[in-house]
Amino acid sequence: MMSNKVIHRNVPSDGKPVEYHILGLEDSEFFDSLVSFFKKYYDAEITTNTDGISTRSWQLRSRGEYFMLEHHEDIGNWFYSCEPSGDSQLMSEIASDLEERLKDTPYEY
Repeated sequence: MMSNKVIHRNVPSDGKPVEYHILGLEDSEFFDSLVSFFKKYYDAEITTNTDGISTRSWQLRSRGEYFMLEHHEDIGNWFYSCEPSGDSQLMSEIASDLEERLKDTPYEY
């Protein structure tokens, strides 16, 4: 199925953080591209990183805010804020930016 939507905003009902999933670009190589994107356009710093066999979990900091970028081979790539509210203006801005930059990227899900 073809789609023109790149970011899916998942709002959990259990009070967990809002997750921004990047649709159609789920491979682990795209994770590295996302890290480069965060560094280049949001001056993000990597504060911690954990890489496993099928998962990656990195904490980054941009504009004084900590956020997570995660990958799981069965789920794909997603990011979310570490703010107590579970979401932030920065996460919305990044999601909109990625949506605009990747909207013409062909992919299937």
